Amino acid sequence: MTTTPPRARHSHGAARVRSALMSGLIVSMIITARAHAQGMPPALAQFLQQSISLKSDEINAASSGTPVVKVLDPSDQREVAVFGIVSIGVTRSFYVERVTDFPSALRDPTRLHYALFSDPAVASDAEAFSLPHDDLQDLAKCQPHSCKLKLPADAIVRLRATLDPPTPSADSMVNAYFRSHMVSYATGYRARGNAALLAYDDQRSADSAGMVFTALLSRSPYMYQYAPSLQRYLVNYPSDRPARTREAIYWSEDDLPGLKPTLTITHEVVYAPSELPGSTLIATKLLYADHYLDGALGLTAVVDGTKEGTAGDTGIYLVVLRRLHFDDLPSGGIVNVRGKVVGKLRDQMTASLRSTKSRLEQAYAATHQPR
Repeated sequence: MTTTPPRARHSHGAARVRSALMSGLIVSMIITARAHAQGMPPALAQFLQQSISLKSDEINAASSGTPVVKVLDPSDQREVAVFGIVSIGVTRSFYVERVTDFPSALRDPTRLHYALFSDPAVASDAEAFSLPHDDLQDLAKCQPHSCKLKLPADAIVRLRATLDPPTPSADSMVNAYFRSHMVSYATGYRARGNAALLAYDDQRSADSAGMVFTALLSRSPYMYQYAPSLQRYLVNYPSDRPARTREAIYWSEDDLPGLKPTLTITHEVVYAPSELPGSTLIATKLLYADHYLDGALGLTAVVDGTKEGTAGDTGIYLVVLRRLHFDDLPSGGIVNVRGKVVGKLRDQMTASLRSTKSRLEQAYAATHQPR
C-alpha cells in the first residue's frame, strides 16, 4: 500500500481549494457579464410603460437584474393581479428547456404532492392524492351553498351521504371518489374544454370556473393584442391548437403558510407565437381548486434581451402576471383579508423571481464555463 507524504497531501488539498475558488470566480464573472450585457427590447419597454405603468427607474432596475413587482388595480374586488419582471443571464432556449421538463419543473418546496395526467388520463395518475382529514370532517357538515370545500351540488350531496353516518371506511371511500373524479375531470376537459369546467355550489354566490376564466382573460387585453393565437387556444381548447405547442395538465396539493392544503388542477401551455418573435409564452389556466379560488390565470413571457440592436444569446427578461379570483376576499372591518393576501402574493412573487434568477444563472454558468 502506498501513502502520500503530508506535505504532498497539503499541496494537493491547496490545489483543490484554489481550483474550487477559481471555478466559483469564473461562474460569478459569467453571471455578472451576462447580467450587464442585455438591453431591453423597445416593444417590451413600451408595454411596461403603457400597459403596466412602470416608471423609468423601475424599468432600469429590472434591466439591471433587480426584481420589480407591482400589484395592479383590479376592476373586480375579489381579484388580485400581481405583475413582476426581472432580467436573467441565460438564453431563452435554456429556460424553455427546463420549464418544459414538466416532472422536474413542477417540483416546489411547498408542494406536498403532484402528478401529470397521462393522455388519456388513467387511474394511477391520481393515486398519490388523499384528502386531508380536516377536510373530511368539514365535508361531513356540507350542504349545497354552505360548504368549506369547493364542489358542485351533486358531489356535496353524494359525499355527505357517504359520511352520514361516518363509517370506518369513509376516508377511503371519499378518497376513491376524488381520485376517480379528478381523472374524469381531466378527460372531460380534454374533450370539451371550458364546457367541462365545474360550477361551484359551495356558496350561493359561487361562480363556474369557466365563467371566471373568461372574465380573467377579458381583463388581460394584451393577450388579444400581442398573442391572439394563444388567446384563441385558451378560449377554444381543444380547438385552435397552434403548431409546436407543448402542454400539460396536472394536479398538485400545495401547503402554503397560513392556508389549508389546497388541491388544484391546472392546464399549462408553452408556445412561441409567430406574432412575437424572440419570445416564448407560458400560460397556466386553473381548472379546479378545492379551496379559496374560483379561477386563476398565469401568463409568463420569456423575452430575448438585446445587445447593440441584436437579439439572441444576450440573456432574457422574465415577465410574469398572475390573476387570481377568490371566492371571498373582504377588505373592510377589523381584519383586512384582502390586504394580507395582496401582501403575501407580492412578497411571494418577489422571492420567486429572485430565487429563479439565482438558480438559473448558476446552473447556466456551471454548464457554460470556458474550457
